[in-house]
Amino acid sequence: MESLKGQFTIQVDSQSVSMPENINESRVHASLGPTTPAVFTLLDGYLKSGGWILGRALLEDRSLLPKKLYWFDEQQSDLGSIQKTRAVPEGDSYVLEFAGAPLIAPNGILLADLMRDEQQEVKIIMQ
Repeated sequence: MESLKGQFTIQVDSQSVSMPENINESRVHASLGPTTPAVFTLLDGYLKSGGWILGRALLEDRSLLPKKLYWFDEQQSDLGSIQKTRAVPEGDSYVLEFAGAPLIAPNGILLADLMRDEQQEVKIIMQ
């Protein structure tokens, strides 16, 4: 699904995805943290919160290592430079896939795991 009805938060191993702290950049590496939890909407494949879009950059290194997830400033970014996100139904919740790769957050840094090697508990909490 490229859209979900309603707003939601995302937790990885019981820690919330937080809003970006450095608002002077057009692209900021996403992380978990003690700052304000991000409240998301998913519309047409774009995961949005407070004027930012969370996703993978279209241009990445070509390795199979996990890929960084970034906050892109919605006003300064071209949507064509951000890969789309999907919500895949699983039981009574969803799994978020960033261009086909699930979310992980080793050491609190948000990544998309291309090889699906790591597993962490990711919760989508509808508001």
